[in-house]
Amino acid sequence: MDVKDDATPAPTPVADRAPAAVSRRLRLITVIATFGGLLFGYDTGVINGALPYMTDDLGLTPVTEGMVTSSLLLGAALGAVAGGRMSDARGRRRTILALAVLFFVGALGCTLAPTTAVMVVARFVLGLAVGGASVTVPVYLAEISPAERRGALVTRNELMIVSGQLLAFTSNAIIAQVGGESGGVWRWMLVIATLPAVVLWFGMLVMPESPRWLASRTRFGEALDVLKQVRSRARAEAELSEVSALAVRDEREKLGGWRDMRAVPWVRRLMFVGFGIAIVQQITGVNTIIEPPWRE
Repeated sequence: MDVKDDATPAPTPVADRAPAAVSRRLRLITVIATFGGLLFGYDTGVINGALPYMTDDLGLTPVTEGMVTSSLLLGAALGAVAGGRMSDARGRRRTILALAVLFFVGALGCTLAPTTAVMVVARFVLGLAVGGASVTVPVYLAEISPAERRGALVTRNELMIVSGQLLAFTSNAIIAQVGGESGGVWRWMLVIATLPAVVLWFGMLVMPESPRWLASRTRFGEALDVLKQVRSRARAEAELSEVSALAVRDEREKLGGWRDMRAVPWVRRLMFVGFGIAIVQQITGVNTIIEPPWRE
């Protein structure tokens, strides 16, 4: 079957007069899932304040300082690739649960690290979780949100990322002020990240799976049950038909590979927009602020 050059226009959404309980359920799902974004922000920002104290305790050199800092970024690059594949294969909810475990183990490993080698490995594990969360949480939110609220709810994840960075800098300042020059003060900065990881794990245990993913696995009854949690009954039934048709079409066409980017204009445009946004975000120089300064 030939693939059209342009994406199929989305149907006009059914008006959603969902009861208040349904709206509260959607807000709760958003809050719980975006703890992944909070952890993303905290774990990338906390090293800024912790590194100077860590350097003295672990005897870091400029080279090992760079390894401790960059190991998270390396893990994030790999986690983004692996997380996307895992969420497609195992489901968004299961993937986020696994990421919560990685966040907890990585943060605890950093906190208890006795040597530089252990610290680098623990930071790499945190990076896997950060990268996985960066691709899985927005997809989960997009697939569970009504079309007219999708942009606003997915953007909440970005808000939680920068809130996590703000929390990291604030808690670092408070702990440094209270702890002063006492040994191991950096461990208190790092251990805080275990708390939102626990909240994320326990919270996702009672959150539903993405209806779009369930439909892609022909689990239409379960998909309808999830939609009824976050939509009015009439809209849930109407949307199930749409989601099921899209899932079948996606499975048949299997778009998204490099070959499709070269051959399908609308896929190519999406990829160029995504690459462009990522590049622009980095060349603003924001990382010179959130990353730790080098000591002379």
